[in-house]
Amino acid sequence: MRVILPLALLAFAAPAFAPASAQEAQEAGPAPPSAPRAVGPSEDVARQAAEMAVKACERMGYKTMATVVDTTGKPVAAMTADPALSEALAPGSVKRARVAAYFHTASSDIAQRVGTDSGLYYSTLNNPQLAKPEPGGVPLSGPEKPRGAIGVAGSPDPAKDEACAKAGALTVAGKLK
Repeated sequence: MRVILPLALLAFAAPAFAPASAQEAQEAGPAPPSAPRAVGPSEDVARQAAEMAVKACERMGYKTMATVVDTTGKPVAAMTADPALSEALAPGSVKRARVAAYFHTASSDIAQRVGTDSGLYYSTLNNPQLAKPEPGGVPLSGPEKPRGAIGVAGSPDPAKDEACAKAGALTVAGKLK
């Protein structure tokens, strides 16, 4: 049974840094330069990618979770084959998607290169959202630029997770603008 998860379950993945009150905002001083604008698939397209990834893993006999993030790493949609596993699998699927979104390449490539590239090693080490990259995430790309990524966690082999993520990404490749 596949379940679409409310993004509130993934709230841990996108911490809020806004001041609690207007007075705190005024005391904090001028706002920092705006962050890059998030670009990502629509919620509907993200759900389609996540559903296809979970289905692909189900056909292999694995109960997994897939999370689609925008280019800033914020979750757009998540789906799981078994709701009882969502708490255990959410951190892995989000992290794998974030690594793929951040570097615009498969998380397996980053996991492989991190041991030989000191710049890449420190980029991931100094960012807790990217630390210890593992296979299972692939970027989503439109014709002109990246559109986020999808990450899958739950199979006994991270390479299988990545194969499922690729299936999800291929499903929506033509729908990314």
